[in-house]
Amino acid sequence: MPTTTSSSTARRADRFILKLDHVWLAVALMLFALRPLLTPIPPNDFWWHMATGRAIIAQGAIPMLDSFSYTQAGQPFFNQGWLAQLLMYGIYQLGGIPLTYIFQALVIALAYGLLLRLCLLRTGQVQLSVGLLLLTTLPLSFDNWLVRPQSYAFPLFAGFLTILTEYRLGGKNRLWLLPILMVLWVNIHGSFVLGGVLIAGTLATEWLKRRGARWREAISWASKPIGTPEDVLNRPAPLPVPLLMPLLLWGVATALALLLNPRGLEVIGYVRNLLGTSAVTSLVTEWAPPTIREPGGMIFFIFLFVCIVVLTYARRRPDLTDLLLFFAFLWNALSASRNIVWFGFVATLLVVVQAATLLGTPKQTRGIVGSPTLNAVLIGLLTLMLALALPWWKAELLPPSVGALLSADTPVDAVAYMRNQPDRPRHLFHAEAYGSYLIWQAPEQLVFIDTRIELYPIEQWRDYINLGQGNNVAALLQKYTIDGLLLDAKGQKGLIEAVRRDRSWIERYKDEHTVYFTHSTITP
Repeated sequence: MPTTTSSSTARRADRFILKLDHVWLAVALMLFALRPLLTPIPPNDFWWHMATGRAIIAQGAIPMLDSFSYTQAGQPFFNQGWLAQLLMYGIYQLGGIPLTYIFQALVIALAYGLLLRLCLLRTGQVQLSVGLLLLTTLPLSFDNWLVRPQSYAFPLFAGFLTILTEYRLGGKNRLWLLPILMVLWVNIHGSFVLGGVLIAGTLATEWLKRRGARWREAISWASKPIGTPEDVLNRPAPLPVPLLMPLLLWGVATALALLLNPRGLEVIGYVRNLLGTSAVTSLVTEWAPPTIREPGGMIFFIFLFVCIVVLTYARRRPDLTDLLLFFAFLWNALSASRNIVWFGFVATLLVVVQAATLLGTPKQTRGIVGSPTLNAVLIGLLTLMLALALPWWKAELLPPSVGALLSADTPVDAVAYMRNQPDRPRHLFHAEAYGSYLIWQAPEQLVFIDTRIELYPIEQWRDYINLGQGNNVAALLQKYTIDGLLLDAKGQKGLIEAVRRDRSWIERYKDEHTVYFTHSTITP
């Protein structure tokens, strides 16, 4: 009996030894969290979402008409992400901007932690999974890690991918979670339709694998490993036909769950109309197709090249379901830069699984202990690095480019100055991103335009661009009876130069990023 007890104690103690794999996992999770902690919040989307959350609390209802602008006041506005807005505002009320940063870091770490877990489940290769995520997926995706409702959808997407993959692998059946996640997703962000794509793609390809003797024979031949034992590949075996029925039934339940939102089936029309709005598709850069002339587009195409190389040299052909989802989300990414982040989730899983066939069995690369003391020191250093980036003191420790809580182009001082003046413009013209901050910080000052792109007609967007460039200034100022200007010193330089030549305008405030003018009819 004492011998048995000693053996049990030894086994329990062995579980707590810090291995090299633990260091790799800590590196991944901490870097996932570190990136959002070191990204100052830009003025674009964050503030109007916060203001809408505040309005929902104050009114006890989700606003359905615009009340933030003077150009589209009273016009219908579909506020689909109301739950995310309430969450953002609630977090801000509890802990201000610092807590907002902490929550964002946790959201990103959760989403990509789930993706890392899937990679480990499929391959058992810790170093490979972490390495590819950090070297390819992180730079591919982090431009989309801003604090806005879209980022709150990332863990939901990763959750869908996890549940469906585990089911395909014959593991835990947690399909019942899909409708619950969909209820959250459809009230957080318009990307909820991608959950349907994951379900439909999985169901269709798993059904095709079982379609007729000829399909079975073809798929069986295409699935044979080339020079690699099958147990190394951990390839999901085809599910028996009866087990596809639960996936179908829970898929239908998930489709019905998306109706559990304040506007019901209208949410589908909202997404369709948003994607078809010319102002969105033609004027917003993140809705434009990726191009190699931009840094984000260049990273995307490099990642795509890596995918092609790995798929070409992998020692077995990819699973049909993995491949279908890869191409479905690749098409989505090629249509708009904003969609690259979703492609990153699906493509990373496929690439890691295929790359694992080139490295030998997981047993050859797993379980290396190294020095537990050194491992603890490394994890401690990583923890210290993460602690230095916490929002309560990072401004004192780090350069402004990463230490500031708000990005430098947020017009904090300019708006504070304007609000302190006894006479304010009735019709203020301003930079688009400034509109979002004004909605939050100066709600009494109705805006000309803001980042709710679909709300404003394409003609107004064209006028905004022309006026900001200094084109047809007199006519456009008169068209909108503009009597105040809060301008981006770099982005609207043409208008600033034109106004300075006109003595009827008075320059009231200037800093490195912002210039504020009022018309002479407004008394300083």
